[in-house]
Amino acid sequence: MEIISGVGVNGAIVHCLLLTQELAHRGNEVMLVCRHNAWIGQQLAHTPNVTVVESDMHRWPPDELRRVANLARERGIEVINTHMSRAHNFGVFLARFSGIPCVTTAHSHKIHPHWWFAHHIIAVSEQTRRYHLRFNRVRASRIDTVHGFVDVARFRGFDALTRRQTRTALGVDDETFLVGAIGDFLPRKGQLYLIRALPQLLEQIPRLRLALAGSVRTESYYQKVRREANRLGVQEAILWLGYRQDVPQLLSAFDVYALVSLDEMFPVAILEAMAAQKPIVATAVGGTPECAAEPDSIYLIPPANPQAIVKALVELYENPQRRAELGKRAYETVCAHFTVEKQAPKIEAVFRKVVAKVRRP
Repeated sequence: MEIISGVGVNGAIVHCLLLTQELAHRGNEVMLVCRHNAWIGQQLAHTPNVTVVESDMHRWPPDELRRVANLARERGIEVINTHMSRAHNFGVFLARFSGIPCVTTAHSHKIHPHWWFAHHIIAVSEQTRRYHLRFNRVRASRIDTVHGFVDVARFRGFDALTRRQTRTALGVDDETFLVGAIGDFLPRKGQLYLIRALPQLLEQIPRLRLALAGSVRTESYYQKVRREANRLGVQEAILWLGYRQDVPQLLSAFDVYALVSLDEMFPVAILEAMAAQKPIVATAVGGTPECAAEPDSIYLIPPANPQAIVKALVELYENPQRRAELGKRAYETVCAHFTVEKQAPKIEAVFRKVVAKVRRP
């Protein structure tokens, strides 16, 4: 049973979607528990070997726990796997009601008691595993790392025509050096530092444009970024794209992808850019360096450092061959290490280990 509490789209939800599809493809019967009208439920509604069950995941009174526990027992569910906080809380209670072990997947850095009550934890990066060992006092025997993954096929096959059409729709010509960043507007995503790098970047690359795509998750931070752009006089160099559903096409239009976060667990956005064969400039924070599993696959820089952003982007602008090499190496790395086909068997192995341990007399 896969349980996820988010209703929109984010990295954890895409992770759960791909994992559910791959587990079903590998012959497993999967029950997906999600909230009413959740995006993931709509995506999986007609998937073979997948049953979608809607739930508000309330824990008191316990009638919903009893209902889902009965469904799980009727379908012979052997393990519960949860994603996101509300699902984690529901899952650990459900394990007590059903007798089915619960494995929580740690996509975030949060201090919370539910980690103590799960039978086991899967961390999406080594850095995330270390965080939970240190701050949530999880025993090392109860947590394994299985890196995140991406659907590489979704980002293949976008040719020069797609790139040109997408750039035209954005109002960008062939001569413009287009730097793209895709991510929700949250303080930890660091878009502010890209804005602060722009004055120097435009001095050296006058035809540079910065495309910022993502939902506004923190309005005050978004407004701070907009005010900083106005203060520095760089508004005309920024494309404010908002939330986009055409991420593969959008990536095809970028010359360089930038992720300048202050903290990351294991960013799906980086994996997507790697799958799109983009040269990437990223801050060496959290689990991001683990995405660079092969040398020279990502250009890593220190966080909160506009000067480092300027240096990296100017260097790549002046060296098209270096950009091409980085993009090629990034693609080879994601294919070798971070596909759902390679990671799902490792997750299955964790499930089998936990089920065997619970059944052991």
